[in-house]
Amino acid sequence: MKTKMTVLRFFLLAAFILLSGCTHTIYVSDSKHPEVEFTEDGGLLWRGKFIELHELPELLEDSGVSRKSQIDIRVSERMRSLKAPRALLFILRRAGYTRGVLVTKKKAYSEASAQTQTPPRQQQAQPQQRRKIRYK
Repeated sequence: MKTKMTVLRFFLLAAFILLSGCTHTIYVSDSKHPEVEFTEDGGLLWRGKFIELHELPELLEDSGVSRKSQIDIRVSERMRSLKAPRALLFILRRAGYTRGVLVTKKKAYSEASAQTQTPPRQQQAQPQQRRKIRYK
C-alpha cells in the first residue's frame, strides 16, 4: 500500500512539472523591426506587457536588438498628446538607439476595375508636367 502511494505521488508530481513548467509564450510580430505600442491612455506595451518608459532600452538590449536597427513606436491616431512618445524617443537616443520612428497603424487599400486603367498609348500622349522647385 505504501509503495502504491509513493508511485502515485511520483506520477502526480511528474505530471504537474511537465504540464506547468514546459509552457512558454513566443511573441510574433508581422514587422521586421522591433515595435512598441502606446495605448490611447498613454501606457506602453512591449510584447503584450505594460512597461515603464525607462525599462525599454534594457529590454531591447536583453532581446538582442542592435543599436543601429529601426524601432517602430506605434501611436494611436486618437492620442491627444505626443509628450510621452517624444520622451521615449529621448530615452532611446540617450541609450544609443538612434533610429526610433513614430508610426500609426498599417493601412492598405486596394481597388481595381477595368474603367480606371488607361491604355499605354494614352499615358504616353499626355504631356509631362515639370515639377516646381521651391526654395525657402
